[in-house]
Amino acid sequence: MLTTWLYKKYKARRARKANPEAAAAAAAAEDPVAKAERKRALMNRIILGVALAIPVFLETLDYTVVATSQPHIASSFNRLDLQSYIGTVYLLTSTVFLPLFASLADIYGRHWALQCSLLFFLGGSALSTGSKNMPMMLAGRGIAGVGAAGMLTVVRVVLADSTSLDDNNWQGSILVILYSLGFSVGPTIGGALTTVTFRWVFAINLPCAVVSMILIFVLLRKRTKGPQASRRAKHTSGPATDEAEPTASTSNSPTGIEKPRLVDWVGATCFISGGILLLLGLNWGSEDSWSTPRTIVSLVIGAILIVCCLFWEWLLERAQLATSGSSSSSYNGEAKSGKTVGRVWRRALEADPMIPLAVLKSYDVCATQLAAFTAGMVMLVIFYFIAIFMVIVNGLSAIQAGVQLVYFAPGLGIGTITAIIMIKLKKIRQPKYPISLGNLLIVVSLGLISWAINGHSQAKVNVFMALAGVGVGMTFGPLAIHARFSQPSERVAIVVALNLFFRTLGGTVGLAQCATIMNSKVRSQLTSLGASSSSTAHLSAISLGSLQQINNLPPEIRSAIKKAFRNGVRWSFISLIPWCALSFFACLFLSNIPDTDRAKEKQKVDDGSVEKKDGEGSGDTSTVATEKVATEKPEVTHEERQESPV
Repeated sequence: MLTTWLYKKYKARRARKANPEAAAAAAAAEDPVAKAERKRALMNRIILGVALAIPVFLETLDYTVVATSQPHIASSFNRLDLQSYIGTVYLLTSTVFLPLFASLADIYGRHWALQCSLLFFLGGSALSTGSKNMPMMLAGRGIAGVGAAGMLTVVRVVLADSTSLDDNNWQGSILVILYSLGFSVGPTIGGALTTVTFRWVFAINLPCAVVSMILIFVLLRKRTKGPQASRRAKHTSGPATDEAEPTASTSNSPTGIEKPRLVDWVGATCFISGGILLLLGLNWGSEDSWSTPRTIVSLVIGAILIVCCLFWEWLLERAQLATSGSSSSSYNGEAKSGKTVGRVWRRALEADPMIPLAVLKSYDVCATQLAAFTAGMVMLVIFYFIAIFMVIVNGLSAIQAGVQLVYFAPGLGIGTITAIIMIKLKKIRQPKYPISLGNLLIVVSLGLISWAINGHSQAKVNVFMALAGVGVGMTFGPLAIHARFSQPSERVAIVVALNLFFRTLGGTVGLAQCATIMNSKVRSQLTSLGASSSSTAHLSAISLGSLQQINNLPPEIRSAIKKAFRNGVRWSFISLIPWCALSFFACLFLSNIPDTDRAKEKQKVDDGSVEKKDGEGSGDTSTVATEKVATEKPEVTHEERQESPV
């Protein structure tokens, strides 16, 4: 398909070179209005790219730079035992705050929500730069993670606000380029800065964040959506249209006093607290044991809080429906009466639901979130567990293993480009096709990777890892596009945030699941060797943190350990196949999304054919078209009709 598209482009270029006069005549005959529209669209794309490049690059760069510097940072405070929490705290806050920033983007507008996220990121980076102890460092990482959640969400919401399928498709490629750039140069920059001092790892974010805030204020302040009308107001005034201009805020937008009351503080608190506990429980369970008290308590309380969040969202929607028939003034008057507890309760029910349950009732949204969940699983598991295979089983160094992981990146790029081209093709124009094909490739590649690992073939693992990258890349952008166009524009922000949340959650669940399976297989295989109890205990204590200990063992024991880890990694990848197969079958039943670009083109063609038909038999079709517009549009004045050539 990619070859066909490139061949058609080549033929068109050859045709223009062979007949330049015809090409020049066609360009001269082009509608000046259409040419101006294309020029304006190109300028908007350039402005968006310039303004949003730094936030996207910062969010990606920070994670990769710090990942390579964690041991040096922890060693500076003599707390090497807490090195993993430098990344974990950032990951937790950057995940659980995603839906809250989607809500803030609707209530306060895209521009101010993005400025707020950059301010959090700036403050967290400054705190980490000047940290004097490990708690201060972790606090800074947590605050920076909150800002990263905002940048991650609001940037994609701004891009998804466009109602054009082609624009959303093109913008996805820009994000992939920025991500690839950040992941490529991040480790190198991190290593170079750490040689000077670890504080430069965080200090480099400070000027970049300030420059980004200035660029966004100058370039995007009037180009993005402002505060949107509350859902309660929409229930009262009627449904919102899907064709609103991106820069327009509705006439029912809340005032400065009303905005804090519209934020779903109760739902956000339950979701953030529950999400942190669930993610901590998954991390602790995979590292220690699933039967430890802290793991069980974290998972149980986290699940209860998530259920409480969903129940609260249901209460808010019921309150909206109950007040949709009454005016807001009577509702506010009722809220001022009664006891203090009653007033607080009614004030809390005035909030807009952070996660509208209507979104979760959509099959398309649920299926795309499942696919995002499984794609996140595959991507993180490949990075972590292929590294385990390369280092422990094949005996490569950490740097050599990192070089092998680069094979995933070209596949990711090829998959992304293929998906973009497929959506642009006139015979397809639906994201569900690259989604289904990508999911199928993921399932096949996981089976092939497990087969190559069992055969101890490093070259085959690299090839099949690239194939998995193609599958993940083909789902990366189309999943977000399909979910966005399956819902009305008023739900764009939360749909984007949920896609990001489930992708990150999938990575966490995938790592926990695969670590549990691998450790179980390794322990059972080492126990089956028939070694003495002391030797078995000694072998069971071996982990990834004791590679030197593995290398110092006798050759026959070292070979048995490598075989056990090879089998454990193989079963880790096999355990992902049911998830990905379920995602593949679920996405087969996705519905068609509206193609707004082709609908507009068809409307223009229909209007042109009608004008041409009306103008047949006369020498001046533009005169007939002018008369047609004058008679059909009531807003044209009598004086304008008199000035018409007709």
